[in-house]
Amino acid sequence: MPNIPTELDQTELAGLLTVMQLSDSALPTGSFSHSFGMETYQQRGTVDSAASYTAWATGYLHQMAYSEGLAVRLTHDAAGDDDHERIARIDQLLYAAAIPQQIRDAGTSMGQRMNTIVEVAIDETSALRNYRDAIEAHECHGHASVVFALAAAAVGVSVRQAVAAYLMQLGTALTQNAIRSIPLGQNAGQQVLTDLRHVIPEVVDVVFDLDEHDLGASAPGLEIAQMMHETQRARMFMS
Repeated sequence: MPNIPTELDQTELAGLLTVMQLSDSALPTGSFSHSFGMETYQQRGTVDSAASYTAWATGYLHQMAYSEGLAVRLTHDAAGDDDHERIARIDQLLYAAAIPQQIRDAGTSMGQRMNTIVEVAIDETSALRNYRDAIEAHECHGHASVVFALAAAAVGVSVRQAVAAYLMQLGTALTQNAIRSIPLGQNAGQQVLTDLRHVIPEVVDVVFDLDEHDLGASAPGLEIAQMMHETQRARMFMS
């Protein structure tokens, strides 16, 4: 019979635990303050139930294949080569591709907070140090997906696992906000997360079919909703 491993080695276990820590919805990055355009759809009456939210979140995660999901993959690859110039370019592309002001601000504020947490949570690598120095020197903006990828690479988590974990974290944070704002019951929220857990592998497959030229491709309807949120009369979320 084949020798089937039953336990993770210490390095793999440490990497898994690190990703679990950085993917926790309780991580204080400020994600609870952002709906990333969902609130506009709620005010339109388009997202008003578990079913309609699941449909919206599925579309949102597929869109993230072209931005944050792809950024995690590209950054992880660049970290393996210690290619700071490429990491900085990914940071700049993410910032430039975020047309709505609220989304640019959310990306940098959450990214810089994630950067602070990672500095405490894991041992520093040259890639993390160079990116941190570039943020402090205002040469890079700071983005959560870039920091997450650098941290995952630093602890030996595979690029595919890193992309999946980051997308699941996005889905979890959005669903927690939907539970509060639609509102959804906790059980309904868990059913949504179960549904999204089956969507994420499909999104990961899309991410690995893309290259750097695809980074920042956007869905106009989502961007318009995110822009409209800036002028809504009453808002629960910052974006």
